[in-house]
Amino acid sequence: MSLKKFLQDYETVITTDDKGRDKRKLVYRGDYFETNLDTPGHKRFKLIVIALTLIIIGLHIGAGFIGNPGMYMFFVALPYVAAFFPLIYLAAGALRLPREKRRFQRDEINLSFDRMRVSVITLLVFLVIGILGEGIFLVFVAEEISAGKEALFLVLEILAAAITISLILIERKIKIETSGTSSQ
Repeated sequence: MSLKKFLQDYETVITTDDKGRDKRKLVYRGDYFETNLDTPGHKRFKLIVIALTLIIIGLHIGAGFIGNPGMYMFFVALPYVAAFFPLIYLAAGALRLPREKRRFQRDEINLSFDRMRVSVITLLVFLVIGILGEGIFLVFVAEEISAGKEALFLVLEILAAAITISLILIERKIKIETSGTSSQ
């Protein structure tokens, strides 16, 4: 979403108080959006997303504590570290999810639902790249290394990717529709 779209959504209203001073106030004049969830659905969706995000964070951090030799390879370590950035944005978007059904402004939708959709797909990409890198390490590099720690790392990352896929599928059920403009 471009910044220009956000700027067009707001209008500056200048009012004069009783002392003759001008006061500027931003008034939202843009489109409003609604979701296909009711109030209990919003609460349940937010709870599910936060729980799944915490599980993904736990699995991803837990995989990093294993101390496997594959993590010393850049093609495993780099996607592992890069996956923390979309994880942070996913958590931020999940915490900003609304708890009730109402009309939402464009910035509310962008900072919650849209941010989560983009970050969860980006997270999945980095997790899959890390899983593929670990697979390449196991096949081509690790000849005499016992595969116990490597397999545990791989299983935790695959579980995190599977939960990320389920989060994508849950998010796809949420439909956001324009419900008109401001009536002020």
